[in-house]
Amino acid sequence: MNTPQPADQPQSLIWRERVAQYVDEISEVAETIDLILDETRIRTVGLRPNEVDASTAQLVVAITDLEKMVEKRDHLLRAEDAPPKGLSLSEKLLSTRKIDDARLARRCGEVAEMIATTHQRATALFVCQYHLSEFQRDVLQRLAGASAPQTYNRSGQKPKPTSGLFNEAA
Repeated sequence: MNTPQPADQPQSLIWRERVAQYVDEISEVAETIDLILDETRIRTVGLRPNEVDASTAQLVVAITDLEKMVEKRDHLLRAEDAPPKGLSLSEKLLSTRKIDDARLARRCGEVAEMIATTHQRATALFVCQYHLSEFQRDVLQRLAGASAPQTYNRSGQKPKPTSGLFNEAA
């Protein structure tokens, strides 16, 4: 059974070299996403929404690149010249019991940790952006006296409508 290779990976490279190339590529994609998140965080803190939108567009492109890497990983896992033991690249590399393969497996783990951290950062950033985007609307609603459901209402009771913060203060 001949497993097809992605067009940008030559058949002549041995499996370990193709995995090393893959790890380098996915590391670059993860670093790019990390930099975009840094820029987006700075722009969010500075309350520059049009620049945040531009960062979000860049992030979509980088995440698309990351999704393409999943297909490359699947090709590597199913390649004819891949070690037969193991379900992940790290497991397959460790099964060869070669020092260079073990080093590459460790690098795979480091990149996986970097991607997990980046995922956590992205989630936290977008939760913050959501709350910041809702902040202005919430302030205007409070000033106008409009009642809106709270994001986190622990009591489960509906808030009582008011006649407006300024009217009550007067």
